[in-house]
Amino acid sequence: MELLANTFKKNLTLKTRFETQNRNITRAIAARKVMAQQLRIEGTTAYIPVVFHVVLQNPGLVTDAQIQAQVDQLNLDFGGVNPDSTKIRAFFKPRFAKTNIQFRLAQRTPGNEPSNGIERITTSHASFGLNDSRVKYAATGGADAWDNSRFFNVWITDLSQGYLGYSTFPGSSVPAEDGIVIRYTSLPGGVAPYNKGRTLVHETGHFFYLFHTWGDDVGCSGNDEIDDTPNQANYTSGCPGDPVRLDACTTSGNGIMYENFMDYTDDACMVMYTLDQKDRMEAAMNTYRASLLTSNGADPVIAFNLDAAAKSITTPLQRLCSATFSPVITLRNRGAQTLTTVTIQATIDNGTVTTTTWTGSLASLQETSVTLNSMTVPAEGTHILNVVVSQPNGSTDENTSNDVITQTFQYYLPLSPPLTQSFENAAFPPAGWDVVNADNRITWERVTGVGKTGNAAVVMRNFDYQFSGQRDLLRLPVMNIANVDSAYITFQVAAAVRTDPKTSGNEWDTLQVLASKDCGATFTSIYKKWGSELITRSEATSTAFTPAASEWRKDSVNLTSYIGAGEILLAFANTSKQENNIYLDDINVYSLTIDPVVKAKGFVISPNPTRGRINIQFYPNAALVKGINIFTGTGQRVSSLKVNAPGSHIYSFDMSRYASGVYIVQVVLGDRVITQKVIKR
Repeated sequence: MELLANTFKKNLTLKTRFETQNRNITRAIAARKVMAQQLRIEGTTAYIPVVFHVVLQNPGLVTDAQIQAQVDQLNLDFGGVNPDSTKIRAFFKPRFAKTNIQFRLAQRTPGNEPSNGIERITTSHASFGLNDSRVKYAATGGADAWDNSRFFNVWITDLSQGYLGYSTFPGSSVPAEDGIVIRYTSLPGGVAPYNKGRTLVHETGHFFYLFHTWGDDVGCSGNDEIDDTPNQANYTSGCPGDPVRLDACTTSGNGIMYENFMDYTDDACMVMYTLDQKDRMEAAMNTYRASLLTSNGADPVIAFNLDAAAKSITTPLQRLCSATFSPVITLRNRGAQTLTTVTIQATIDNGTVTTTTWTGSLASLQETSVTLNSMTVPAEGTHILNVVVSQPNGSTDENTSNDVITQTFQYYLPLSPPLTQSFENAAFPPAGWDVVNADNRITWERVTGVGKTGNAAVVMRNFDYQFSGQRDLLRLPVMNIANVDSAYITFQVAAAVRTDPKTSGNEWDTLQVLASKDCGATFTSIYKKWGSELITRSEATSTAFTPAASEWRKDSVNLTSYIGAGEILLAFANTSKQENNIYLDDINVYSLTIDPVVKAKGFVISPNPTRGRINIQFYPNAALVKGINIFTGTGQRVSSLKVNAPGSHIYSFDMSRYASGVYIVQVVLGDRVITQKVIKR
């Protein structure tokens, strides 16, 4: 429940959906009871495919036998055939339920390859906290969930702060985090008194929409939404031996049901679900987790002798920076026989076929990277690369369903500054731009009616993002900045947060400007802001942020170090922490070329002669300027400017009020003084 509250704090959309579901499930249970009475039938057994992700510094601490024992315990307890059900006190035995839910270890991966339903990940993390989603992502030292519409995901790890486990309710999380996390010592054979596998039994109750029997309050107003569990003031610890245990909410009769799986008693003393809990779990399963009932996750994979598979294309990804390239694919042997040769054919836009013959030795269920013969993109624009593998070992592929793979990519010639983009054109991304959206969820999009200039801008809707820590890129066209003296990217930004900006230790949305010299394979961060440094609305905003005209700020990033570096790919990167929206507009990449006279003399005054204002322009020693003085020809100082910090390249003076004649401009540098005459007409 603590995890649920933390999730809802960041994501009001999930909270609203969860509350609606909770109301709907109550109606579904009532309808289910009526139907059962009318038809007088029992439901058929539902088998749930379960995968265990063992994430430990030493994954060998958990054996296959322990995991099988855990699955067995789940089935005993959900089936109501657990031998220790004899501990149920006589007055609660009529409420003892045998559910129609059973569990089987997965026999295939999400990619439909053979599996035993167990994967072991060696992590560098000693433990994970309650609100620490890193355990659920391979990129952060955990294990990625298998498709939650096909598999029941259980992570086994070491939890900090004494926690035994936690679960997501249906619809209470993003799909990538849906499932249960348990402490490895809670498995059968673990550390007493939580060593009989009842932690996972308890958390699985939550997974199918059960609440704690005491209603998660300290008092009698809490509600577990179950009619046949007595009202209970608080959780139960240890292993009570009371024949009748009364408390502040159930002061008479048979007392509270401390032997229920949804209490906090020791493993040895929690032994039952009730009939109403059974109805609620089965209704939740049929309503919110129905896809698990038709999943083939627990079905064995049909094996083929010869089965070459095109698993993925790794080059190109979304864009190319060179017209001629060599595609790179991952070839996987899905068959039982070792592969020694495979024919691979590739086309761009169904054009000329380029054939590559791979040879080697690839054992069953192994994969290798294959670089194909080079190809040339016919023109600028968006294209489709099509790759087909065939003739494994010179014979017929017995499974052609995995032989073809495609990749859409773009290629445009590099541009030179200036580049301007205000997103006024309806096409998004603009030509030569692209968006990298790794999780295929919320990402950069064009929005109208909120632009700093014009009618449009781009937005990253962090307020609605259900996924924390994901980075989305908005990438500019490839550019070549050469034969100039300086270069910059400027942009308008508007941002807000939903948490008080003064909150210390909070995780904030982050905006970066990245630069890549290798077409996006690697990036260097050249601008990074978050929290109070990024936002343009100073107070916390509890609704989705839309900027007012005054809530924009122009930021600038120096690109001078990339002059002459070849092709440069710039990108805006948003890392979401579910705070609030970030907007961009008026993106401008430009370069400056210094006047040759300025380069030669170090500074120049223009116009000279003048009738009014003069500009004093420096290159390259603007940072050394300490002060500027203007004297008459007779030595009288008429104007002075003291520079206390590194200044700009240009300083202006208005001489319109001075008499005509010759004046001396004196520039005080850090190591010397230089002068030049200027004529006032």
